[in-house]
Amino acid sequence: MLKIGEKGRVIIALVLTFGVLAYLVQGEPKGTKTAGIDLPPERPVQQVTQTNAGEATKVAAPAKGQTTTNTAVTDPKAEDILKEASSKAEGGAAFFIEYRLERDRQRSQQIALLKQIIDNPNAGGEGKQEAQKRLVELTQQMDLEMQLEKLIVAKGYKDAAVFIQPNAVNVIVMADNFGDEDANKIGDLVSRSTGRPREQVSMIHKK
Repeated sequence: MLKIGEKGRVIIALVLTFGVLAYLVQGEPKGTKTAGIDLPPERPVQQVTQTNAGEATKVAAPAKGQTTTNTAVTDPKAEDILKEASSKAEGGAAFFIEYRLERDRQRSQQIALLKQIIDNPNAGGEGKQEAQKRLVELTQQMDLEMQLEKLIVAKGYKDAAVFIQPNAVNVIVMADNFGDEDANKIGDLVSRSTGRPREQVSMIHKK
């Protein structure tokens, strides 16, 4: 079996992330423009609009033997991504590579399902609108995640991974030492940038 070195995994993770972003931008409906997100070091960015917390995007589409049925597109779960990444790498730079790969893999599956709804001629108009709205939200989320990761690293931490969900934001930070002051500093930054209450921001320390 071909072994991929750490540098190769970094390249794969970057290619996959930008590939998903390019796919989203290319597939946006006409007349819809994703807002540019510029994140100054100590100022909040444009907040990402969310659907109701915990809700899945639903569309009515005909099924065999039925007139219509509801098909739900659920969001990836942070605990599943963390578990999968931890099974491949316990810590260090390798963990963050695996985390981003798994996060982007699950997101790409979600995006594919949403695009199926949008392109489905049998899907209801309301379902298509919800799917289009969720695609725009995902584009904003992925852009914001990347910017927050860069900002956290710029503050002196070795690495960081951010995962924005409808009702929570998960942050994993790589540092030799990580105390309450670090948690408060990063938590405040993420809260301001995403517009989420501080209690919705959870952090994990990795060495």
